Amino acid sequence: METQFGQTALTPTSDDVVTACYNEQAASLERYVQSLVRDPDEAADICQEAFMRLLLAGREDRLPDAPGAWLRRVAHNLAISGVRHRQIGDRIQGRLVDDGTMPSTEETVLRQERDREVASALALSATDDRAAILLAAQGYRSGEIGNRLGRTELASRTLLCRARGRLRARLVLAEAI
Repeated sequence: METQFGQTALTPTSDDVVTACYNEQAASLERYVQSLVRDPDEAADICQEAFMRLLLAGREDRLPDAPGAWLRRVAHNLAISGVRHRQIGDRIQGRLVDDGTMPSTEETVLRQERDREVASALALSATDDRAAILLAAQGYRSGEIGNRLGRTELASRTLLCRARGRLRARLVLAEAI
C-alpha cells in the first residue's frame, strides 16, 4: 500500500491493534470489572486474562470487529466463571479437608459400646427383621430386599419400617436399664 508521497504504508499488526486497544480500554475495563467483583486484585487479573485472550485471538487472525465490546464480554464471562468456581469450591471444601485427628479414647469406647448394644439388639430380633435391616444397611433397595426374603416390595418396606421400630424400641429399653 503506497501513500501519496510514494512511500509504503505499514499495515498494523494484530499486536499493534491489541496494544492500541489496551491503551484505550484498560482503565475503563478495569473499573467495569471491579464493579462486578469488588476486589481490585481480582479485577486486574481478569482484565489481564481478557487482554491475553484478545492478543491470542489476534495472533490467530481472529480479531473481533469491536475489540472493546469483545473485551467487556470476555471479562464479564470470566468474572461469572470465577464466582461459580468459588461457589463449587466452597461447597466441596468440607469433603476435601482431612484434619487427620484420631477420635478420642472416650469416643472410641462409646462407639464400641453402642456397636455391642446394636449387635445384641439385632441378635434378639426375628430372622426376617434382622435380614431386612442388614440388607438395607448394605444399600439394598426395598424391591431387592423383598426378592431375597420372598416378599413383595411393599411388604418388604412395611417389614423394614416395623423392624426398625422394634430395633429402636429395644435400644431405648437397653439405655433405660
